Amino acid sequence: MKQLPGRQRPRWLQHLASALAGLVMTIWLVSLLPVLLLVGLFAGLLLLPVLRQLRRELESMESGQGPATERGEPLRNATPWHQRLRNQLRWW
Repeated sequence: MKQLPGRQRPRWLQHLASALAGLVMTIWLVSLLPVLLLVGLFAGLLLLPVLRQLRRELESMESGQGPATERGEPLRNATPWHQRLRNQLRWW
């Protein structure tokens, strides 16, 4: 690519600007990493009760007890809370 006529930035200034931008990005990423790790840990901890319930249901299916209606247990509404709220608002 041809250079347009006029003054050019000194080469050392371009290198300094790119090094400074790299340093800022490195600091930003290093400071963001602990936050991402904590968010991942929190999400994992929130999933524990869900996974326990899923394991219980799978074990009950494997043991041949059948679905909840055959055991005489009432059916539970498994609709997520946000969907139930949306349905209630639509109905209203």
